[in-house]
Amino acid sequence: MNAFSHSELSALTRNNAVSPEALLPSEILDVVIAQRFGVEYQPIVSVQAEEVVGYQASARFWTREQQALDTGKMFAHLHQNPLLLFHTELEMKKLQIAQFPFNRHGASWLMLDLDIDSFMEGGQTLSNPFLALFKSHAWSERELVINLVENHHTADAHRSQRVIELLQQSGTAVALEDLGVRWGMFSLSAFLDASIIKFNGMVLKTLNESAAQATVDWLVSAARRIGVQTIMSGVGDCEQFEWARRLGVDCVQGNLFARQTIEMR
Repeated sequence: MNAFSHSELSALTRNNAVSPEALLPSEILDVVIAQRFGVEYQPIVSVQAEEVVGYQASARFWTREQQALDTGKMFAHLHQNPLLLFHTELEMKKLQIAQFPFNRHGASWLMLDLDIDSFMEGGQTLSNPFLALFKSHAWSERELVINLVENHHTADAHRSQRVIELLQQSGTAVALEDLGVRWGMFSLSAFLDASIIKFNGMVLKTLNESAAQATVDWLVSAARRIGVQTIMSGVGDCEQFEWARRLGVDCVQGNLFARQTIEMR
């Protein structure tokens, strides 16, 4: 009989996740109002030390019948209702921070994904509820890192820059997702302002090998010169881990480290 870890069972469940499009509007509302969601903490591993240095929180949703919902499609569905999206994202962030067992794990920081649309719904001033939440948990410079996602167009880049400014003013560190790989444009000012830049190893592998090598070489070299950390996600095997090591990447994350994932419901 095959034995599966808790993380592997969770992955199998997510592979059979239900699309929110199959639910009635009342059932979607029930998921949000009844807070039928949880969080999965995925490890971020130092390439040199080969040990966990942080975790990235990912949202998980369930129906009343305990069926897992497709997370990406769920957030895409919530984008149709900006206020519901804002409420869900804010409550999710509160849960992700509150549930993380800092004292039980040696990781020095927690990374939270932040949807720009959700943040903007709270206003572009320092009274934004997200800023108040993050500031109240900024115990040290690097303990809480906000990862900006969904930046594919020029308008998003401008909005991202504003979010970065507000986060920095509130004393919160910023990470940028897939910089220079999948974004619609490259923002030099955003690159200079970030504490961490992330790029997806799986996406890079689909590019021409020399192009991928040149892209990462440039990003890693530039980041090191200005004191910005680099993370390669999508690392699924030892070969990819060694590739990240040769490229000089600081940290990695991916299915290779699935057994160190923490799930909270």
